[in-house]
Amino acid sequence: MKILVIIRDFFSIGGAENFARDFVRFLKLKGNDVIVLTTRKNFFKKNKYVLKDVKIVQFFVPKIRFLGTIIYYIDVSFYLIFHYKEFDVIQSFFLKHSSFISILIGKLLRKRVFCRDECSGKFGDIEAIKKLPFYKIFLNVFKKADGIIVLSNEMKRELESYNFKKEKLFLIPNAVDVNKFKPSEQKEILKTKFGYKGEKIIIYAGRLTEQKGVEYLIRSFRELEIKEKLLIILGEGDLKNKLEKLTLELRISDSVLFLGKKENIIPYLQISDLFVLPSLGEGLPIVLLEAMACGLPVVVSKVGGNIDIVEDGINGYLIEPGNIYQIKNAIEDLLKNEEKIKKIGEINRKKIERDYSFEVIIERYLKLYNKILKPV
Repeated sequence: MKILVIIRDFFSIGGAENFARDFVRFLKLKGNDVIVLTTRKNFFKKNKYVLKDVKIVQFFVPKIRFLGTIIYYIDVSFYLIFHYKEFDVIQSFFLKHSSFISILIGKLLRKRVFCRDECSGKFGDIEAIKKLPFYKIFLNVFKKADGIIVLSNEMKRELESYNFKKEKLFLIPNAVDVNKFKPSEQKEILKTKFGYKGEKIIIYAGRLTEQKGVEYLIRSFRELEIKEKLLIILGEGDLKNKLEKLTLELRISDSVLFLGKKENIIPYLQISDLFVLPSLGEGLPIVLLEAMACGLPVVVSKVGGNIDIVEDGINGYLIEPGNIYQIKNAIEDLLKNEEKIKKIGEINRKKIERDYSFEVIIERYLKLYNKILKPV
């Protein structure tokens, strides 16, 4: 099958972008022809992506509001029109500009177009589109897609509330490479190499923005009745300075480490005892799947796809967004019980291998494409 993947920031470090790169890799491993349409920030320099026989087309799009989007529309349109024989299926990421232009031109070319909704609620794709003039035009165009992949039941319900047809909504969750993300067999040795000893390590990984609710994790960390504890925070964002100042105000800066953005978070997950994601809104966070694949128990907010994957008290804990004391109680319940940590970690690893590995998820995409890929 010949598949064209369209995503505006293929090379960014983010959940959807990370998924897109692995998605392309596994599609190729399954014997499909794959082309990626994306953008680049430097007019003279292209990003590198090392994967044999995958064509990466990068358009330079200036960061100028409206003008940049118009140029992006023109670039994508011309490529689709003049290279229509190179693909059978278009798969776009985000219910935003990439999907809008993909559907308009794809339908003109009589090609099958699938889109991915990446997040719901206040921080979701639909809310972002509603900030644009004439947003109802965008919604009507999105409804013309052959299929929209949603990552959670919450996302499905949201689109249905905007009168998207149920038969066009397909629930296919995110995935993780279980061969890369796995528990370490030498956890304590690895901890020592990082300079840690007997501390209980809690980890958060993601953007440091309002959506992610990291402030609530930091405040709950201060309240923990655990002596030897360490909070590792991976990621960057516009709230980083504010959060660092908060740890100073709470007098916990010695036990909260801001380690910045890491391209490889695997060793940090492998040395940790617990993963916490206190988000105010989510799609289905890939980092949650990665943490579970590494055998960690999890404490997550009761939002988005978290509800689909975490059974409260069974393979982790679901907490109300922004509830500091629920976060505190859940963390303490786990970290004070080594047997529970081990048992839940094993449950999570098996769950990811069974339902969320790329081998499983890619087959679901290909099955969907084949089902709808008929002469029109």
